[in-house]
Amino acid sequence: MSDEFLKIATDEINEEISQIITIVDTCHNGTELCQNAGEIQKSTHKIKGLAPMMGKEELGSLSALLDSIFKKIQSVSITDEMFSSLVSAVNEMKNSMTQTDYDLDEIKQKVSKISSSLT
Repeated sequence: MSDEFLKIATDEINEEISQIITIVDTCHNGTELCQNAGEIQKSTHKIKGLAPMMGKEELGSLSALLDSIFKKIQSVSITDEMFSSLVSAVNEMKNSMTQTDYDLDEIKQKVSKISSSLT
């Protein structure tokens, strides 16, 4: 990938993560997160597609999991534990953009469990 593409993609992903953080910061519980899931899902969907193209496969994988969850929770309730894990996942996404070789395995496992429980 060209340096210009990587710069644009990095800026766009960081902007989408910032939008997610802004929304999540207004949510105080699972109900409020579910009410905002549609808006969050729009951002996770963009990140899911863009991150692998710039070599951030792990971020793309986590975003794909979150994208699936936010589609599902638009019409259901989630537990406080699920809420906490999803908020943590958003923070982990941000960290992965600023730290090289950031390990997302632990949060991906937690998010995968949430996804499995919602089917």
